[in-house]
Amino acid sequence: MPTRRGPGRPATISTQKILDTAEDVGLTNLTRAAVAERLGVSAGTIRHHVESTHRLYSLTAARIFARLDLEAEEAATWQHYLLTLGRRFAALVTTHPGVDDYVLRGPYERTTLDQFERILDELARRDPDMPRHVAYLLGSRTLTLSATLYATSLDRYPAGTTPPPGPYAEVVDWTLRAFLRGAGQLLDEDEAPVLQPTPDARWTHIRDDTHRTGPS
Repeated sequence: MPTRRGPGRPATISTQKILDTAEDVGLTNLTRAAVAERLGVSAGTIRHHVESTHRLYSLTAARIFARLDLEAEEAATWQHYLLTLGRRFAALVTTHPGVDDYVLRGPYERTTLDQFERILDELARRDPDMPRHVAYLLGSRTLTLSATLYATSLDRYPAGTTPPPGPYAEVVDWTLRAFLRGAGQLLDEDEAPVLQPTPDARWTHIRDDTHRTGPS
């Protein structure tokens, strides 16, 4: 006979299994209760492993974002690298709606912060003279553009009149190329905005290259 669990003792289940199930539920509908129901356990069991729905979302989204391939040896210039990255992120958002909001807003898991830093390193490798804050501007705006080009159906539209799901590959490419071409021209003309960290920034790239600041 199977051993019965004592009162209050959480079911034997791993955080990995919880995140697997959370991903199946989907980021846009994610709650601890939904994960518990699908696993056939109590909400308290999920709470034993993940302290809040917000953390469940960030852990799941971070795991999905970690699949974004940051390798692009064929991309010799920073423009080509960011175009490649933007295309890949648009594809990731298409298959995993909700990861765009995580990347745009945070708060970020450590693995995501490491990915952001690596993107900046990839840009610096292609243009060693690029200041870190400019690399942040270019990388973050590329991800933002790719995320916002993803079109979801909105409840305000009557049934049958919603726009088809996106993103549209040709629109993504055109918009990214237009941004990157214009940004390159402005940088050639020595025009770059002065940025300040936003109050909700959990990491900041607005720093000199000798002093690294991490999550607060």
